[in-house]
Amino acid sequence: MLHILPVISHHSVSFSLSQFLIDLEVPVDLEAEGTDGTSTYYYLKRPQHSTTFFVLADHGEGKYEIWMDGMASFADYKFFPYLADCLHRFLNGTPLQIKGVSAFEYYNEDWIAETIGEEIATLKSVLSIAPRYYLTLPFKPFTYVSEDMLAGVGAGLHSSTPRIYGYTQFLMRNSRLLQATEQEVEEDQALSENEVMVDVPQHVSVGRVKSWQLDGAETWESYAAEDVQMLQHLGECFKRGEKVDGVVLNDLGTIYQEGIGVAQDGYLAEYWFEQATQQGDRHYAPTNLGDLYRKGCGTLPASLPHAFQAYMRSDDPYAHYRIGQAYEEGWLGYTDMDKAMQWYRQAAKEGHHLAVKRLQRN
Repeated sequence: MLHILPVISHHSVSFSLSQFLIDLEVPVDLEAEGTDGTSTYYYLKRPQHSTTFFVLADHGEGKYEIWMDGMASFADYKFFPYLADCLHRFLNGTPLQIKGVSAFEYYNEDWIAETIGEEIATLKSVLSIAPRYYLTLPFKPFTYVSEDMLAGVGAGLHSSTPRIYGYTQFLMRNSRLLQATEQEVEEDQALSENEVMVDVPQHVSVGRVKSWQLDGAETWESYAAEDVQMLQHLGECFKRGEKVDGVVLNDLGTIYQEGIGVAQDGYLAEYWFEQATQQGDRHYAPTNLGDLYRKGCGTLPASLPHAFQAYMRSDDPYAHYRIGQAYEEGWLGYTDMDKAMQWYRQAAKEGHHLAVKRLQRN
């Protein structure tokens, strides 16, 4: 599904894409361009951020549009109003207004949540009756998501919208989506010609986990019974020697830590967080392991030295804040304010709100 910026008009028909990209003041690469005889289309991506393309369409006679894939990265959703506003300023010298408000007010957090929600609802509907869900503006043509791909990371059609979206982004970033063959495309096109009524699979939560963003905003990860079953199955697959991603094993640790759909078990949570870390999750799993040791869980006792060692294995700004706290409070049996402030400054530079607040007290 495309999201299309309303047409921006300009009195001049000349347009310099290279100058526009320079004026953006952030890296945006032109990956391809094409024409249908009347319009020119520029395919743009942001290095390290984009998982799909933006399309800037020049329709001639001073009329321009920007298109964005509904399955774009969250960073690109946040970037979209800036891109739109910059285009209007570049063409007309004034900020973009949509229905009486700025582009940033119009394309706000509520718009992002609603648009992603609509995209995931469409994905659920399609995969309820078809084997593949195609991206609109992928880096490679006829790239698709399937139920099997989602199941491989512990998500399904009854998972929450953030869970499906987040793991689809994970698959995209790690080049795990597939391209349909010519025969598969033809089969899917024939299938799409039939009108079918379908009920969108609904998420029913069996438990939620609260977390915080860098700025301190609260977010919730919700799990369905289907998620728990798939995660347990993937855990058994891992024990049999099959490859399972570290971030997925981290989810397995989480359900045991929180007792979501299973009996709470600190030792099983410890085991899965450790396995997740060893399988390459250097962000969530070691941080969660640190929290597990810092707080204790069930019969697993708290241990501040173990928490420190776990946080030291993480690249998470939150973990870096906790390392600073460890040095300040003496988790290892001694205090070291120089090291504490060093870690606080690192976490604050990375944007973590707790570290920023701690430095403001000095």
